[in-house]
Formats: sequence, C-alpha cells, structure tokens
Amino acid sequence: MTTTRKSSSVAKAFELIQVIADGGPDGVGLQDLAARAQVAVSTAHRYVTSLLDLGVVERDGAGVYRLGVGLVRLAGQYLEEDVLLRVAHPYLVELAGVSGETAHLGVPIGDHIVYVDKVESDQSVRLVSRIGSEVPLHCTSMGKALLSLMPPDERAARLAGDLARPTPKTLFGDSLAAELERVREQGYALDDEENELGVRCIGLPIVNASGEPVAAFSVSAPASRFTADACHDLAPTALRIAHEIGAALGYAGATRRNAG
Repeated sequence: MTTTRKSSSVAKAFELIQVIADGGPDGVGLQDLAARAQVAVSTAHRYVTSLLDLGVVERDGAGVYRLGVGLVRLAGQYLEEDVLLRVAHPYLVELAGVSGETAHLGVPIGDHIVYVDKVESDQSVRLVSRIGSEVPLHCTSMGKALLSLMPPDERAARLAGDLARPTPKTLFGDSLAAELERVREQGYALDDEENELGVRCIGLPIVNASGEPVAAFSVSAPASRFTADACHDLAPTALRIAHEIGAALGYAGATRRNAG
C-alpha cells in the first residue's frame, strides 16, 4: 500500500509539472492548475509547495507558476551526459588503439568517479572493470584531473573527512595538494599505483561549454607494462583529445588552448 501511495504521489506531481509546462511563458495560476489536474486547490497547493522548495517550479508575484531552473538544470545535465557519451566514445576507441590499453570515461558523483563508458584493451592480460562501478576521486587519475580544476571550496568538500588509503602510494594532505597543483599546470594526472598496486593510469579532465570539469577519461594498464614514461609519451595525444572533446561540447577555450 505504501509503495502504491508513493507512486501515485509521484505520478500526480509529474502531472502538475506537465500542466505547468503546457502553460508555457504565460504560466498557470493555482485555480487553473488544480482544475486542469483535476485535484482540489488545497491538494495542488501542497504539491506545488514541495516543487517550489525543490526549484522544479517557480512562482511570480502574481501567483503564477512556471517551470523552474532546477528542472532545466536536471534536463541539461541529462542532455549533456548523453552528448558527452556520443562525443567521447570515438576518442576512447582512438586512445585504446594508440595505447593498446583500456580507455575509460567517468563522471564525478560525490567523492567518487563512476565509469560510464569503456573500450577494452586487446591485450591478453588486461584490467577488470565495468561500467557503473565507482572509484575514489583523490587517488585516481581521472579523479585528480577533475579535482585540479574544481573551485577550492568544492574541492575541499569532495576531500572532506578521512580519505581512504588503498595503497602505500596513495597521496593525501600536503602531498595531494601539491600533486593537484602540478596536475592543473600540466593538464593531466597520473595514478601511479595509488588506487591499486600494480595498476598505472593517465587521466584528463573534460570541460563543458562553461569551462566546468564535468567528466574525465583515462588510459589504464598493468604497471609492469604501462610505465610512467609511457604515460608521459601518451600525454600529447591525450591532451589533444581532451581539447577536442571540450570543443565539441562547446568550450571555446579548449580550441584556444590547443591553438596555443
């Protein structure tokens, strides 16, 4: 019974959102909203109060409701991620082909990176990973690449609390801060067995049209085969790819940096 009531509530909330969306720029008043959704005015008021708090809808001084920026932001995030996957995948194929190793694409969720795409290495011995799995920000190449471009307050929030130390090589404190500054300057990060012993990676950030770091990609392999020198040798190609993905997402600065 509880699940049914919750489902009905969600369905009714979306019905109200649709009515408001249909109102377009003119918006919808509370009485009209209740009539179109076929609910009591008190019920409509209760729902839209919650939607207002969430930023899904907005109300002007005349009491007219319109779609809010919160809903637009969510839609934009969905569309951006969809575009990101379509744009980035061919580059993952290129990276895997050039390096002979596994290429990943990830997005930040809280203090972790979640894999959203990958292209496997053709090597007989390769890393085990799956789309949907997550790894920490602070000790992975993709995570450090993203952290290096985040505003200081956001970075601090992502690094708050006791950081996991998966290996003896995991950086933290002043060492991690210095590493992130180095990553910011050179444009790419290495995970030198910091998340998993025997695994080395190079990772780069991807920025959106506003220049915000929204994703990252990496090339990962057994450390015995993928040396630090090999990572640095791959860096120019990876930097070019990061710039091209950023440009495809609308970031003009990526093109300017690449030209320079």
